[in-house]
Amino acid sequence: MKIMFLYYMDVSRLDVDHARGLVSPDRVTKSDKYLKLNDKKLSLGAEILLKHALSKIGIHDPLFSVEKHGKPFLSNYPHIHFNISHSMDYVVCAVSDSPVGVDIEHIQGMDDDVAKHYFSGSEYEYILKRNNKEAFFELWVLKESYMKMTGLGFHLALDEFAIEIDDEIRVRDLKDRGSNGFFSDCKLGCWTVVGGEYMLGVCSKTKIKKPVLQTLENIEVSNPHYGTIIRNESRYRGV
Repeated sequence: MKIMFLYYMDVSRLDVDHARGLVSPDRVTKSDKYLKLNDKKLSLGAEILLKHALSKIGIHDPLFSVEKHGKPFLSNYPHIHFNISHSMDYVVCAVSDSPVGVDIEHIQGMDDDVAKHYFSGSEYEYILKRNNKEAFFELWVLKESYMKMTGLGFHLALDEFAIEIDDEIRVRDLKDRGSNGFFSDCKLGCWTVVGGEYMLGVCSKTKIKKPVLQTLENIEVSNPHYGTIIRNESRYRGV
């Protein structure tokens, strides 16, 4: 069986007070540490979206734990893998039956110093040839999704691999441990979403599917026991 769900969602209208009752105690504790309201929404919204995705494969009682390098996993469903990411007002989650990593970034100005420091020579050359900020963020989300897929995150040295974008997207093993210099079991995908404002990347060992936009309204309809998770603006205007 091959599973791949890739969802993204705007959480700007999430009712934080109500959402706290729908997530795990650890997620509540984590969200409470954030001072900014938007950061709380992203933290809570990410788990709500993840639970929605898990419910699609019949998982309604997820127990979350963390591997030694910090990657979360389901302790009661170890054969199911997931990953989440967020940026600005959007969260994204990927669920698969093989290791998976995902990243989303709001497309903004490119930092040339960051590109020189974090990208390989071939990656930096790709950015220069494309001469646009989208190329920078393509590589950024693909590199991070690969690092997250491995479970190592930033414990994986950036000089050990490079992303190559041609007719297909591949991960080159700069230490030459893979097949013909590439990690042949890695499949990657990259898209601009939200009218080109965000870049979304995913890496997995199973077939990649295109991201699907979810809404808070859709989450409510699909999970009626959640109640109303959309913030009542009149309550915050004193009406």
